Amino acid sequence: MNAREEWLAGRRKGLGGSDAAAALGQSRHVTAFQLYQEKLGLIPDDMVVSPEAAERMEFGQLIEQVIADMYAKRYGVKLRRHNKLAQHARFPYMLASYDRTIDGRHEGVECKNVDALSYRFGEWGEEHSDQVPQEYLLQCHHYLATSGYDVWHLAACVGGNSLKVYHIERDPEMIDLVEQGEAEFWEHVERRDPPPLDYRHRSAIPLLKKMYPGSNGETVKLPFEAETMHYARLQFEDDAALMETGAKAAKARILHMMGEASVGLLPNGGGYTRKLVKRDGYTVEPTTYIDFRFSARKGEK
Repeated sequence: MNAREEWLAGRRKGLGGSDAAAALGQSRHVTAFQLYQEKLGLIPDDMVVSPEAAERMEFGQLIEQVIADMYAKRYGVKLRRHNKLAQHARFPYMLASYDRTIDGRHEGVECKNVDALSYRFGEWGEEHSDQVPQEYLLQCHHYLATSGYDVWHLAACVGGNSLKVYHIERDPEMIDLVEQGEAEFWEHVERRDPPPLDYRHRSAIPLLKKMYPGSNGETVKLPFEAETMHYARLQFEDDAALMETGAKAAKARILHMMGEASVGLLPNGGGYTRKLVKRDGYTVEPTTYIDFRFSARKGEK
């Protein structure tokens, strides 16, 4: 069994920290329905961890040591690495693979490798606060629930060269939320009763395509609900097309009003700019085009 297969087998034994957000329906990447499919091995392994994701995991594991070393140096602490899964005292399906714990303290450290752009425009607050992305917040509380510790530190390596540290303190209400939510999810797994699929989630269609990759040649009669969904889809597509057409028409009218002007100021603030952009050719032919965009005043949209 290789490392990837071992990791996949371990995931099916229970819920880890990285599962917490999905189990509670709070993940932007994975629905509770998909997580259920993963735990029972009902979808292909490449849907659980693609080759690209496996490579990111490998890089993350390598960078984890660097982050841990920087954290230990900055705060003058000794970190302990754990090779065995931890298990919740009351809920055996709640498992945890801690990156590090701090010797002599009831505190843990989670190491994250974070893209600089997502950090700058994402959900990260001031350093040393607890303002971190929801998935990470729930992950840390999963670890706090499993370990019984007082605080979990999230050490983020931003852009490969900057360490930002956040502190997630034990919150009894959040712990209860995580424990109850994961208990409800695991009941679905034990009953072999999938939670409902959130069809609005961006992963819904890719998941369904993976679940039903072929075509068996059969013809089925769809329920009346399918006809309702059919007309709803058509309406949404018409609305989207109408909105796009309207937006382009408004843009065209503003361009017409500006003519060859470089800047067009709106009466209530902000304005549009036009400038000539010349782009050298690489794999495509050289081109020249007009860059046209709206610039709001600070605080305006």
